Amino acid sequence: MDREQFNVLHADCVDAFEKYATEANVTATMLADCTAEPLPLAKRLEIAIQEQSENTAHALYLAAKRLLFETARLGYAFTSS
Repeated sequence: MDREQFNVLHADCVDAFEKYATEANVTATMLADCTAEPLPLAKRLEIAIQEQSENTAHALYLAAKRLLFETARLGYAFTSS
């Protein structure tokens, strides 16, 4: 891996984090609508779907961060691409 590839890897990690943060914010905003009574089924389904989107974004961020961490640990000159 060269410096340019490392820069792309880093940018991908930052992008994945930003997407995760956005999805987490959407979920948190949706959860602010909770009431003393159970939400209607349609709202609960929307939240469940959003939670899956957030979880997927989180998993993608963790994968990108793991690659970046491994590169930081070894140095990008010694990381296979």
